[in-house]
Amino acid sequence: MKNRIPRIYINKDLKIHEKVILNVSNTHYIIKVLRMNIQEKLEIFNDTNYVFLSKIIEIKKKIATILVLEKEKKNIESLLLIHLGLAISKNEKMNFAIQKSVELGVHMITPILSKYCNINRNKKNILKKNIYWKNIIISACQQCKRNIIPKINNAEDINIWCTKSNTNEIKIVLDPRSSTNVNQLPKNINCIRLLIGSEGGFSSLEMEKIIKHKFIQVKLGPRILRTETAAIAAVTALQMKFGDLSN
Repeated sequence: MKNRIPRIYINKDLKIHEKVILNVSNTHYIIKVLRMNIQEKLEIFNDTNYVFLSKIIEIKKKIATILVLEKEKKNIESLLLIHLGLAISKNEKMNFAIQKSVELGVHMITPILSKYCNINRNKKNILKKNIYWKNIIISACQQCKRNIIPKINNAEDINIWCTKSNTNEIKIVLDPRSSTNVNQLPKNINCIRLLIGSEGGFSSLEMEKIIKHKFIQVKLGPRILRTETAAIAAVTALQMKFGDLSN
């Protein structure tokens, strides 16, 4: 059985035969966590559709140097563009929903501030969370072998986010009271703005405004889902119907 080559993310343009000094975080990961040594190989991704096979050539104190050996084009991005508007929920739930949504192929995430978000709304606190969420996204890409890093936007008020849309974008909001399911959506969808609420859902006033901005109310089934389950189930259903999970 072929051993899996470890992957790390480097925010840098790379060239074959280039020597790259890893930052402290990546060095700690490959040396202390993975217990890798000189001459062992690893795969680098850098937010392009290329991966770079490299090997460790030097380890000094807390710094490791690698040599880029070759590159290969690998595009595993879904053709279905899902922009996930995810109402901010408690730490573990939000982290889990972001991680799994990335693994399932969403291309953009916007944390949403809604009435029932149970969080500290201090601006510094939210910006700190955003940095943490970006690291979760990078880690998820590292695990699932995505090479393009999905963008996470700054947190946005629900009333502002809902007014926005792109050309040919279908707007969807999960609503267990709806009579419409995924199979009843228009055919040939390739761009979706998907809105998912927090544990308390959306207020009646928020839902009125969401519908006013032409979001289609969709239910996933007869059961009420937790927010993190709803995110995973919705993205999975949409990828199965319009994306690449059926491939």
